[in-house]
Amino acid sequence: MTAPGVVRTFDHLVVAVPDLAAGVREFEELTGVRTTPGGSYPGRGTANHIVPLVPRGWAGEPLTYLEILGPDPQQDPELAARSLPGVTRILAQRWAVHPDDLDATVAAAEQAEVDFGQVFDMSRNTPDGGLLEWRLTRRTPLAHGGAQPFLIDWGTSQHPADTLREAAATSYEAAGDAGREPAGASADTTDGSSSQPGLVLERLEFFGPDPEVLREAIRVLTGETVDVAQAPEPGVRAVISGPAGECVID
Repeated sequence: MTAPGVVRTFDHLVVAVPDLAAGVREFEELTGVRTTPGGSYPGRGTANHIVPLVPRGWAGEPLTYLEILGPDPQQDPELAARSLPGVTRILAQRWAVHPDDLDATVAAAEQAEVDFGQVFDMSRNTPDGGLLEWRLTRRTPLAHGGAQPFLIDWGTSQHPADTLREAAATSYEAAGDAGREPAGASADTTDGSSSQPGLVLERLEFFGPDPEVLREAIRVLTGETVDVAQAPEPGVRAVISGPAGECVID
């Protein structure tokens, strides 16, 4: 059984927090999985941690993950306030898809009058001193409360999921040399298809006051149709399972 609401081109889920260090601790306690520092977003006022996230039923080693995004204490707090408006608790802020052709998907969205915002060239510094570069669509405020996905194209950069996989392999090798289990490891990490420690995305749920409009926007951007529930306010909800059990982030 595959994860309901998770489309073929799912890339990652963004979980926003008002304080990065405290939010990471809360997330790790909630899920039982240790996260990895991802790096900072220069000029955006934010930084992140990342963790493997594999949709239920997906085989192999998919390029998918979860990002915890919060204020970067090394940058101007006003920048973070603009990047993370209204974030007062841990929440599922938005989600990304990686289309086979970003430009073609953008053109289709324009023709269908789906407001995706604009295409931006992005980058962030990595902990090892490197620079990760990619392209994405960004709209302010978020379309449908973040329930409408944004598009991302990693280009020639190494995908964060691959970075996590390499780090996990190194951790296992070091732990084996020391005769112990690596921190954050879990015997039942995904759905049995991968030995990489991480979390399982059980399902994504979408809701809002205009279900048909949101459903059509998601179809245009992903090529797939998902269920959208009627609700006073729009948003996305993620059901995740890990070593600490199942949790809901909305």
